[in-house]
Amino acid sequence: MDAFVRLIACVAMAAALVDDPARLSRTRVPLTGSSARIDRLAEWIKAAELHEPGTKDAWAARVNAWTDAQVGLLWIDANVLAQITRSPDRAGFTVRPYARSQTTTIRYSPDELHRMRVLACAVIGALDDLRCTQLNAQDEIDDELRQVARLAARSGDGDNDFLRRAAILHADVAMLMSESAEPVKSTGDVGPRRIRARTNDGVAMEIGQTAPHWELARMLLDSVRPRGVVTPAPARDDMVRRWYRATAAWMQLRSLYDTNHLDRARAIFPNDADILFLSACQHETYAGPPIQSVLESMVVPSGMRLNVAGERSELRQAEALFRRALAARPAMAEARLRYGRVLFLLGRDADAAAELRKALAALDDRQLRYFGELFLGAVETARRDVDAARDAYGRAAELYPAAQSPHIALSELARRRGDRAGALREMLIAVGPGGDIGRADPWWSYFVAQARNADHLMEDLRQSFRHEP
Repeated sequence: MDAFVRLIACVAMAAALVDDPARLSRTRVPLTGSSARIDRLAEWIKAAELHEPGTKDAWAARVNAWTDAQVGLLWIDANVLAQITRSPDRAGFTVRPYARSQTTTIRYSPDELHRMRVLACAVIGALDDLRCTQLNAQDEIDDELRQVARLAARSGDGDNDFLRRAAILHADVAMLMSESAEPVKSTGDVGPRRIRARTNDGVAMEIGQTAPHWELARMLLDSVRPRGVVTPAPARDDMVRRWYRATAAWMQLRSLYDTNHLDRARAIFPNDADILFLSACQHETYAGPPIQSVLESMVVPSGMRLNVAGERSELRQAEALFRRALAARPAMAEARLRYGRVLFLLGRDADAAAELRKALAALDDRQLRYFGELFLGAVETARRDVDAARDAYGRAAELYPAAQSPHIALSELARRRGDRAGALREMLIAVGPGGDIGRADPWWSYFVAQARNADHLMEDLRQSFRHEP
């Protein structure tokens, strides 16, 4: 197997760690609210509705300043708020703490519950409804919350528009604002907690706890429901699908991986070709040496586990997900290209060659064709068809004459044939004038190339949530 096929560019990668079930079962959950938490909930409602998507505005900065514990508590109160907007007369509230099966009753004082109901009136834009006038909601909120109510009434979609906007806000905070990591706490947290493991070139650099903005955003979108439907049904909402596709692509473009994010996306959209494709690409990356080497060296905090499996297991997961993506969209040539590579890494050379040739016949993108010819060359080398391998590498070199990978591979083929002069010639071409071995080669972007349209997807998503003047 050619060495370059197993390499990956040196990247910085953040992969979430997850709590073990045994630790979660011991986690305490507060049963009562507090006035300070209701104040923060009111500020959050303003931020979610008034934030300008895609910007580092004052609202995003305010939410970004909250600690991971405060965001975790917000997860509880926002969950209850969603219950009130759907059932205004409800007196008791239960919440299933994050990643646990048992529900917990959350209690508020009469004054706190009254404030929660008033805030719910603003969220759904119903200040003039009888129930809200009886609460004196119009007079108990400030001008910013009145603006929230006016915008919500204009949307005419109950609390759905708010839930979507809040998810956009938390995604923006996670993507655009500086992320600060705190030491990992040994005691259990209330809502979700997010543990980041940052690595560089296969070496574990840092483990820290960060605010669970992504977890909160996912919980909010879980509550979206179509018009006229009583129970949440996020699978029937196109914005939710676009949000998962865009945010997952954004993470992968920046080598920031979150297994839980795509696991939840597939649970909601099990047959979506784009989500299956990105999930497969993530497991393909997890199988690479820089991630696998972390498994051997990283010291994981007590009560936590790294949700990355061994190389063969990750490759098998990637293979199954690529297969599902192709079943959902057979014409997805890029998925077929990567599927062929994974089959090769699993030792299924004949199947890999067939899939790669089929992908190349359907591809017109120069970079993807380059990848395909490289992989086909590696497969034919493994099958001992030197002429076919040389032809494939030659086509790759024609697509990107300045790239090193095809010439390194051709040099190795020449060496195996005993052609020392040919091997040296190809290696000199690979090194380039003045020994410029570091010049551009598309291969080094392979593990982020699947997400090259991520910024466009995010902009398209945000555009529909920008307020008109």
